[in-house]
Amino acid sequence: MKMKRLVLCAIVAFLIVLLICSNIQKKHTITLSNGEGRIKAEQIQPLWGTVKVSGDSDTDVVFTDIETGEQYIIGYITHGVTEKINLEKDKWYKVEVTTHNPHNRHSLYR
Repeated sequence: MKMKRLVLCAIVAFLIVLLICSNIQKKHTITLSNGEGRIKAEQIQPLWGTVKVSGDSDTDVVFTDIETGEQYIIGYITHGVTEKINLEKDKWYKVEVTTHNPHNRHSLYR
């Protein structure tokens, strides 16, 4: 009986942690969009070091380290594909997105 109760408590705790992490990710989603093909730069600071990038058009994404100027590039992403890039946690990056379709929306999940 105690084992069932322990397993049930562990499952509930896991689901609560999963829900909290999901909400944190939703709160830290940035949408970049305009109709000009080149989106003005935004600055981000990754929370965990992994950034997911997706878009609804063909896209190139460049992350530039604010301190060093070093660039990290996600090359051509097609519509509906999500790519991940590992960046240093707690550093600031400038994000530039070039699209190949003027009607676009891009999301960054930090």
